[in-house]
Amino acid sequence: MDTFASVLSQAGLGIALVAIFGTLAIIGSETNRRGLLALAKPIATASLLLIVGPPPTYIVEKLVAFGIVFSVIGDGFLVVQSDRAFFAGTAAFLTAQILYAAAFWAMRSPERPIAPVAGIVVITSAMLVVSLWKQAGALRPAVAFYALAITLMVGTALGTLGGPMHPVAALCAAIGAVLFYISDATLAWDKFRKPVPHASFVTMGVYWVGQIGIALAARMSS
Repeated sequence: MDTFASVLSQAGLGIALVAIFGTLAIIGSETNRRGLLALAKPIATASLLLIVGPPPTYIVEKLVAFGIVFSVIGDGFLVVQSDRAFFAGTAAFLTAQILYAAAFWAMRSPERPIAPVAGIVVITSAMLVVSLWKQAGALRPAVAFYALAITLMVGTALGTLGGPMHPVAALCAAIGAVLFYISDATLAWDKFRKPVPHASFVTMGVYWVGQIGIALAARMSS
């Protein structure tokens, strides 16, 4: 726990900036101030790089740092309200999910099978895709590929539990990945199925808490 306390202290500035600009982004979304949202949202996500630590030197840190960069790109596209921008944002986040999955794969326990813990996530993702399939229309391929990528990301994150990494780092990775999944599932449901009241608190608030967990896991991996 001393290690975790030390990491939290070192990452304090990044966490504070994510909290400040994340709050501003949520306010912008809730009050329909698109300019505030467009400014604050990418800054909040970019601040995650300060949590990972400059400059990243280990493979897990590098993979997560690049994943954050693609998340910033995805956030920028998702601020724009159009199907084309949504597709581009989804592609950016899909790349981020693959990078995160690669990072978690490097953190996993070789003795711990991923399939059993990932089974629940696979079933949940399949049910979600089926429920959104009709409404997704032309974006069906993007929805399907993204669901596959985020399922892989969560499955590999859960596979770090009980592995060789610091147990708190593995817990941060697992919780962060699950929160990221909840955020994106809510975003998809809100867009394609049924509007979720005050969805930004989940699609952004829970998203950044999850990303903080992933960034802390990367920092502790060193």
